[in-house]
Amino acid sequence: MQYSLQVLVKIAIITLKKSKQILIYKDGTMQENRNYYKKKIVLALFVITVIFGLQTLYSYYSAKISDPLQLLSAVLYGTIKLFLFVSPISAEEKSSIFYEFAKWMAPILTSAFIFTQISNILLHAKNMLLNRASMHHVLVFENTEMGETLIGNLMKERTPYKISLITKNFLDDRLKNKYEKKGIATYQIDFEHCDENEVRELFSSLRIHHAKYIFFCSDNDLENYALYANVIKRIKPKRPITCYANCSSNTVVGYMEELLSEERKGEELLKKIDTVHFNQKDLTVRMLLAEPAVKHSILKSLEGISEDSHTVDSIENSIKPLHVLLFSVNDLTLPLLKQLANDATTSLARNPKISILEENASQRMQELLDLNAPEREGLLRALEIECIDLGHEQRNLQNYLKGLGKEESPSLIFLMQEDVVKSLKALKLMNRYFGQVPKVLRNISNVDLTHVLPKTKERIKVFGDLSEIMTGEILIREALDNRAKQFNEAYNKASGVAGMGEGTAWNELSYVKKNSSRQSATHADIKEEIIRRVLSGKSEQEISAYLSEKLEEFKKLQEAQKLGGENGKEEFQQNFRRYLSENPLLDFLSRLEHKRWCNSYYAMNFRYGEKKDENLKTHPCLIEDWGEIIGEKFDICHPEYDLLSVFTLFRKEEEEL
Repeated sequence: MQYSLQVLVKIAIITLKKSKQILIYKDGTMQENRNYYKKKIVLALFVITVIFGLQTLYSYYSAKISDPLQLLSAVLYGTIKLFLFVSPISAEEKSSIFYEFAKWMAPILTSAFIFTQISNILLHAKNMLLNRASMHHVLVFENTEMGETLIGNLMKERTPYKISLITKNFLDDRLKNKYEKKGIATYQIDFEHCDENEVRELFSSLRIHHAKYIFFCSDNDLENYALYANVIKRIKPKRPITCYANCSSNTVVGYMEELLSEERKGEELLKKIDTVHFNQKDLTVRMLLAEPAVKHSILKSLEGISEDSHTVDSIENSIKPLHVLLFSVNDLTLPLLKQLANDATTSLARNPKISILEENASQRMQELLDLNAPEREGLLRALEIECIDLGHEQRNLQNYLKGLGKEESPSLIFLMQEDVVKSLKALKLMNRYFGQVPKVLRNISNVDLTHVLPKTKERIKVFGDLSEIMTGEILIREALDNRAKQFNEAYNKASGVAGMGEGTAWNELSYVKKNSSRQSATHADIKEEIIRRVLSGKSEQEISAYLSEKLEEFKKLQEAQKLGGENGKEEFQQNFRRYLSENPLLDFLSRLEHKRWCNSYYAMNFRYGEKKDENLKTHPCLIEDWGEIIGEKFDICHPEYDLLSVFTLFRKEEEEL
């Protein structure tokens, strides 16, 4: 017994020493694993205390009790009493140093546990009350890598977000305490295995009806659907709430939209809910195309436009063709191509050219498009795609790059290969021929490439980390949504004047129409740059005044239509066509918006059809002939709505059309 005791004490001391060494000598580890080692130390002290208690009580009672069962009971009962602030051996009795240690350490450990629990409860109560009172209360469902990353990034935002984390899985005390200390209130609930009282209590604690954003961050689409359904079926929002659901499947997205639509029939307040569906691939592409260097490269194609560009044709002829090199075919290829179809539309007649480079690019692209058959036709109409088969020899890439003339020189280069070594090899070669062209390099190796990249690394954007996309700027995009909502309001007003009804409020729009408005808002930078170049002698304030003046002229045309009775429509169409011919800049931008709209709908797998049907993905306005749009298709396609997108440019968020 004495020998075993010595061995255990030595083990405990070694554990303490190792923990102490790690805490003292490894600074980074100390901060990251403090709770882990604290837990180990407490466990070691608990084991030592129990052993000392058992050993000393055994020595004490064995001299007085001969019955083995009674002896065992007395020893165990006495050890428990130590932890309940009661000494089984009176103070007058002589005891060993081991017992004195156990007598003091046991109640200290008990007190520490009790006070820790009380502290955690008080900390949670404080966080809960602060969250309930905040106008920026955010709910995050599920403690996944995505959820954890989102929480970390939201805490760094300028907006003072208050965050609550709700998870189905059990959170251990260490992790829960870590979150609570950061001001994040944590809750655990499994909707499928709890009763309504528990849910009601949770929703009351969260004050969910007053939340600003709700994020569903499970890694599984169907789990997010289940979470979304459990919330939507019970929530009665008192203010507009935006729900962000991580979902890659269009089928599951459709189910979520149908669920919300059905629930709104019985609960009017659900019209305050706006749902945004996202996934990691789309967010990654969104982040890449929002990069300043990438946006600048696209806008560079407009450098030829000047104030001498007085006609639609002269503006069009001044635009340089856009050429993008895409190295490798993989999981990001399709999302990137779809977004480029919208964001890179700068010309009326020429689609962005995408050259895809890989050993067997033609076969890989064929396989990709075969797997995604609906996207094939749309992408080929929105983009000029060429596949360059490089084979296995490096010099084939060199020969291709060398053969690109000045007119064919790339505007952007995306190195998307999953094998970062291959991308670095290609990067070295591409820098030799196109050192000034911005490049985007994918790095999923978790290795810092800072010291590997060439001297022109400021022209190279390296990406691949989840933390880069789970941010307010990329995921929430409040400014962009406000611009999209502004366009929808303008659309509704124009619809009312045209006698087509009041239109649809933003939250009640279909997923397709919301996405279309957001895509239009994303494209605003290109239209604004064109205006700046044509009106280069004007300041932004003067440009805004110019657009306001033209808007007033357009409104007069609308008023005349409203007062014109039966002949009003025909007269409006004639006046509208004359209005565009007298304002070539507005004419060009209206045509460009229609071209962008066509490309974005192609990318969403729509095709031409006599009837507008979002389920069958057909639309009667998928016609690129502008003459037909402002001619025989005027009543169906309403080209004035394309013009309305122009009037939303250069406006502050608080301004109304």
